[in-house]
Amino acid sequence: MDILGEILKQVLEGAAQQQQQPAPQQRAPQPQQRAPQGGPQSGPQGGPQGMPSPSDLQDIFTQIFGGGSAEKLPEVVKQFEDKGLREQVDSWVRTGPNKPVDRRQIEDVFGHKQMDDMARDTGVDRDRLAEVLSYYIPKIIDALTPQGQMQRRG
Repeated sequence: MDILGEILKQVLEGAAQQQQQPAPQQRAPQPQQRAPQGGPQSGPQGGPQGMPSPSDLQDIFTQIFGGGSAEKLPEVVKQFEDKGLREQVDSWVRTGPNKPVDRRQIEDVFGHKQMDDMARDTGVDRDRLAEVLSYYIPKIIDALTPQGQMQRRG
């Protein structure tokens, strides 16, 4: 399997396991505590609500990153940097914790036309798609740069 496909498989499996694993002897949040917030919201049966199918996600990330070998990774990183998100994208490339990005920033990076096209192709609401991308893109870029740096940087 190609590198992007393998990484996407690992990221999706990790997200599914995280949603399905109940914490042992978990107590209900106290009034001053907030419940932990994970990835995309879960639907009634535990799966992400309004989530693109795994094959649609594969197609979207192949389009974004340029195929199985992720040859567009430097371009994607530059897109984020050009929109003022250098600090976030650097955290995804480097080792250590990943800084979050929100759906509005994703929409800004990819633009309305590309977001509309991807949403139409997958049959997912554009806002929901941007939310899903904001969750997975940091994880995918992190996984594509396991040594904390990119091979080529444009």
